[in-house]
Amino acid sequence: KYEVIGYKETHRLAQQPGSYTILIYKRPVVRNKEACSLSVSPAPDNVLDGCYADFSVIAGIMVDKAVYHLPLYRQHQRMLDSGVQVSRATLINWVKRGIELLTPIYQAMLKHILLSSILAMDEVPMKAGLKSKGKMKQTYFWPIYGEEDEIAFTWS
Repeated sequence: KYEVIGYKETHRLAQQPGSYTILIYKRPVVRNKEACSLSVSPAPDNVLDGCYADFSVIAGIMVDKAVYHLPLYRQHQRMLDSGVQVSRATLINWVKRGIELLTPIYQAMLKHILLSSILAMDEVPMKAGLKSKGKMKQTYFWPIYGEEDEIAFTWS
């Protein structure tokens, strides 16, 4: 009753340590001979709907930014050097959407830590924000440690 008449491909940019690659998901297009209809299996789910970047790229960008202090403009240059042309605005959007995905996890962790019977907390003053009259604003960074070896970082 059915015959494969073609394939649909879904391409996603992926990151491997030190390089980028394109993942190709090949899905058959099937024609039902009796009903004269076509069907194709859906593309695999992605962590961000409508995004052509694989989760490995988004996670890699966020880790490089947060852990290795590599600003997005440098990551953008590194991608250009590797032959990947993505705008800086797109990188910013990916990071923003990635943070939105992680926010409920962070909130649940912080809530669980605050239920601990013993808390450890440190206050780290730091200058941040926009300069006004040549000075940056005084801000504070508070790592909070719970009794089950959990850490949440708050900043204001």
